[in-house]
Amino acid sequence: MNSDTRKNVFNLLQEFVTRMTRVDYDIEELQKAYPFQSLFFRDEAIIAFKRQRSIMTGLGQNLYPKLARIIANEHYKDVRLDEKFRATIDGAVADAIDRIVTELRVKQRKPDHAKEVNEVLRVKGGARREVVVTADLFIGDFKQSVFFSELKSPLPNLDIAAETKKKILTFIALHCDEAPQAYLAFPYNPFITRENYKHPFTRQIMDIETEVLMGEEFWDKIGGKGTYIELLDVIKKVKAKSPFRSKGKSKR
Repeated sequence: MNSDTRKNVFNLLQEFVTRMTRVDYDIEELQKAYPFQSLFFRDEAIIAFKRQRSIMTGLGQNLYPKLARIIANEHYKDVRLDEKFRATIDGAVADAIDRIVTELRVKQRKPDHAKEVNEVLRVKGGARREVVVTADLFIGDFKQSVFFSELKSPLPNLDIAAETKKKILTFIALHCDEAPQAYLAFPYNPFITRENYKHPFTRQIMDIETEVLMGEEFWDKIGGKGTYIELLDVIKKVKAKSPFRSKGKSKR
């Protein structure tokens, strides 16, 4: 990252932490909302539980996409979030995509990206059908070709994994003349390494080696080699300046 990117990343992270820690909680209201949890956990733990849910939602809907845009903008000009692609494709192509996703869901086939793309692109003959695909992150001037990524938790359920597969294949069909790159991207990897990643739904639906970017791979893909290590360094600096403190108040 250059100095401007580091500064922008730092400011975004600091603002997010500040906003998340600004929210206060009333202990008595939380005890009414989570009465059974209060049998086992102290007040501070219930506050942390409530805060965590808010933080995780904010991370996925707000922080990760904005962070990705800042990092990608250092290298690319055409960087877009929540970009919708609306077009028509051959009905036979749409049917092939639906069939592939269904067969993966019921375990009638194993994921194979190259084979799936070949199946999708070789069929013809159906009435034109309108499709809409939204990219969480789209880079139109990516170094190899157009870039699409769906940013998700590294532990997606079966429905999310299947829907992402459909988006990836549809995006590729829409941009088949551009050799598009399309991925399911995880902002972090709780399994640490790709080899240790064992989440069953992802493995059931996605071709792990070619369709999934995990943690460091994603950040380095859009920002260049070493981006993830630099990102971790910025996170440490933000944490040092803005320590996270649980806050809660009681009416008693």
